[in-house]
Amino acid sequence: MLQQTRVRAVLPYYTRFLERFPDAASLARAPEGEVLSLWAGLGYYSRAKNLRLAAQMIMRDFGGKFPEIFEDLLKLPGVGRYTAGAIHSIAFNAPQPIVDGNVKRVITRLHGISAGAPESFFWEQAAAWISRTRPADFNQAVMELGALVCTRHKPECGSCPVSRFCEARRKGIEQRIPAPRSVRPTERVELVMLILERQGSVLACERAVYRFIPGPLSLPTAALSSGDLPENAATSLARRILGLPVRLRARARINHAITYRRLIVHLFYGDVDRRGLAPARPPGHQWIPRSDLAVCLTSALYRKALAASAEIVVTKGAVPASLTV
Repeated sequence: MLQQTRVRAVLPYYTRFLERFPDAASLARAPEGEVLSLWAGLGYYSRAKNLRLAAQMIMRDFGGKFPEIFEDLLKLPGVGRYTAGAIHSIAFNAPQPIVDGNVKRVITRLHGISAGAPESFFWEQAAAWISRTRPADFNQAVMELGALVCTRHKPECGSCPVSRFCEARRKGIEQRIPAPRSVRPTERVELVMLILERQGSVLACERAVYRFIPGPLSLPTAALSSGDLPENAATSLARRILGLPVRLRARARINHAITYRRLIVHLFYGDVDRRGLAPARPPGHQWIPRSDLAVCLTSALYRKALAASAEIVVTKGAVPASLTV
């Protein structure tokens, strides 16, 4: 959970996750949708999928016991050199180096490097430094040193326990070290989304419509083409799914972010309660009770849509002003 996510954001998710999945066996048995549901809001959902796959491998290939050999750790889905090193050193006190952004910054400044160095240099230096008797404490100490003292901006050199060895301080190198990674430009995505409801059940797609929106189920969604009106796109989508016209009586606007994507979603609600109006099971879709769908849909975006549609239902007889969620 801490990969690419801050500790403060992770803590409540971590607690809930461990309450539901206290061991590898319970995680391995869980449906992917339930795992993603508890992960919803953290982003980078491949991490949750890999965590579940790793639990299944532990149960299948390692007899339910977490592997203690470094090479076996690397076999687990989603585990690379950094994660394997962190697990091996912190969990099993093995002298295995760790290199993350904080460690890299400490090494760079202590050596006074003003230009980039190859990745292999940092791993070699971390391996040379690591304590053979207390590697778990050492690795965590170096990461904390980079996170709290040797920070990217305005490092606290006066309180640094190794400042007397620091070449960057001696040379007066003050630039941000290492240079920040290039940031992927924000991508604006405009969508139309449908809440089609019949006798208390909502129509859901039996697959993920877009890969960047997580979960095995989704709400009917389509990209809005340039120049197309949301009303027209929504009507076309509803007709394509149900095979007949549906009056879409209300609209909400939802703003949502998924990693570098900024989503603008035009939400439409259609009441198809009249008997015989909607097919019993449109191809690739199913009617799911609204209360169950709130659990089945793992993306926070879909949950926002359900909440917004609930407000629309209250004003069933009229078309309310656009809602921004």
